[in-house]
Amino acid sequence: MSQQFVEETDSLNELSMNILIHAGNARELLVKGLNALEEMAFDEAEELIQSAHKEVVIAHGLQTDTLQMEASGEQIRYSTLFCHAQDTLMTAQSEILIGEHMVRLFRNFSKKLTK
Repeated sequence: MSQQFVEETDSLNELSMNILIHAGNARELLVKGLNALEEMAFDEAEELIQSAHKEVVIAHGLQTDTLQMEASGEQIRYSTLFCHAQDTLMTAQSEILIGEHMVRLFRNFSKKLTK
């Protein structure tokens, strides 16, 4: 095994773990936000979901850098860990989008009930 392959593998593994950390942080914040939403604490839910979104932006930036390298012709080897990181990021992004809509829906519904 060449030294370059080992270095590329280590680099991609580190990148993948950083994506997973930020995507995982986003999902944890989202769950806390949804828990706050269950308690009708709309402002807290919104803040937590916004924090989750910030984590996703960081993870997405890491992923985008790698994809741009490949798009410019640099060969990136297949990595199950990187694939898992991308899946986790995509799931977190989808969940956050739904969470944002849920906060607005519940807030609007709550306002209509109190009229």
